[in-house]
Amino acid sequence: MSGCKLTSKITKDNCQYSVAGVKAIYLFNYDSENKCTLDADGAVETITLADNTLKAYKIDFVDNTASFSDELAVNGNGGKYRTHTVNFTIDNYNYALLNQGDALSLGRFTVVVVDKSNRAIILGRNNGLAATAFNYASGAAEADATGWTVTMAGTEIEIARLLASESVVTAITE
Repeated sequence: MSGCKLTSKITKDNCQYSVAGVKAIYLFNYDSENKCTLDADGAVETITLADNTLKAYKIDFVDNTASFSDELAVNGNGGKYRTHTVNFTIDNYNYALLNQGDALSLGRFTVVVVDKSNRAIILGRNNGLAATAFNYASGAAEADATGWTVTMAGTEIEIARLLASESVVTAITE
């Protein structure tokens, strides 16, 4: 018999509008020494980076191209884990982006996404996310999408946590 038991009922807290989509993405370099303090509800209330000279960086992505997921995965032996994934498109093709391209392609990051309902969610808190795609598409027709499509994914041991607010990550931005 499983040791995992529900400890409360799951209810809808309020009746309000909810909008799908991502409005902001922040990346910071993953380090096992980065620390997140949690409040009594388990939400992240502070983030302290291991290297105080590093910061979180806001990504300026093309509107309506960003998404994220937190999926349960089961391995062949019955073990379970979470897969956190984030996708976005950057429309710049300039030296500033190209100079960061290797870091985006080869680095490991913790990601904070803010959805259009103003929920801030941290992905890759324990193990980080790495790029699985970093591709440029020029488009063929005039109305085609263009830009760098970035996909980052990682294996995690928990459901992505909420931040107390977006200000938790903006406090460590550049």
